[in-house]
Amino acid sequence: MNTQVGFVHAFKDFWFRAGDFRGSSTRGQYWWIFLMNTLVAVIGVGILLVSGVAATFLAWGQNDNQPLEYVFGGFLGIVVVLILEWFLFQGLPSWALLIRRYRDAGVSPWLLLITRVVPIFLTGLAISTTAVQITIGILYLADLVIKVLPTRHPVPLWSTRPNEDGRRVGMVGAIPEFFRRAGVFSGRSSRSEYWWIVLWGVIIAVISLIVAVPLILFSTYAVTTTLLDPGAGAFRVLWSTIGVVFAVSSLFTLPQFTLLLRRFRDAGVSPWWYGVLWGAQLITAMIAANSRTIAIAWIIYFILWLITLIITVLPSKNPIDNH
Repeated sequence: MNTQVGFVHAFKDFWFRAGDFRGSSTRGQYWWIFLMNTLVAVIGVGILLVSGVAATFLAWGQNDNQPLEYVFGGFLGIVVVLILEWFLFQGLPSWALLIRRYRDAGVSPWLLLITRVVPIFLTGLAISTTAVQITIGILYLADLVIKVLPTRHPVPLWSTRPNEDGRRVGMVGAIPEFFRRAGVFSGRSSRSEYWWIVLWGVIIAVISLIVAVPLILFSTYAVTTTLLDPGAGAFRVLWSTIGVVFAVSSLFTLPQFTLLLRRFRDAGVSPWWYGVLWGAQLITAMIAANSRTIAIAWIIYFILWLITLIITVLPSKNPIDNH
């Protein structure tokens, strides 16, 4: 079996198989994605440093430099948002790729609970003992060794049925459909498939706020009352909480995006219009960061959101069979 793959193949495989937790992925498929994200991170950090230094330097200057200060400051915000969006979209595909890489190496994917989840959990506990740090290092090293193992247990490609039509689902049935079709950009999704997921999102968001907000407020208070000591446990808990919220959100970002594309198509609207609306909302949100135009920007943002909402409640252009 030929296990050699190039970057283009690995890139397409990474996104289109975002909902494939049963197949396998070769070393090439994993490490091409790792290299891609490393380059994105390095370039992003470099741009942030240059823009940040430029904005800070201009801020120390005279008032006649204010336009350039806004330019660099705004550019800095755009880069931050784009980097966050890039990694938010990779949450579910990355875990799916890890599971397939473990299986391809002949290792049970359940071992990820030990090699990846346990270190994350220990880091979040803000325990800095030597034993804990050594344990985390050993587990990450074991994870690295597994990911460089050659193919031992190849599994045939999993069929995602890309042109599948939407169908009526219940509240529980919408969940497996949501994740199974996470990397499917074609096909259609019914109103029930979309709005049950929206309801689940609201429920999860409320629970997350109930849990996360008190932790963030307490940690922020504890940090400010300990002279902002970066080594304080409260400081680490604060950032760990923010990290958990970001990680959980990333699991839903790509599936939600592809679901919206399919819902647009099911309603008889070209999915490209969602890309236009999404891009316009992103640009408007960045403009809103400028206090001089914040009111107008948020009004435009609301109008764009309302257009998206109206399209998602439209019935299927071709009624779904009741079979």
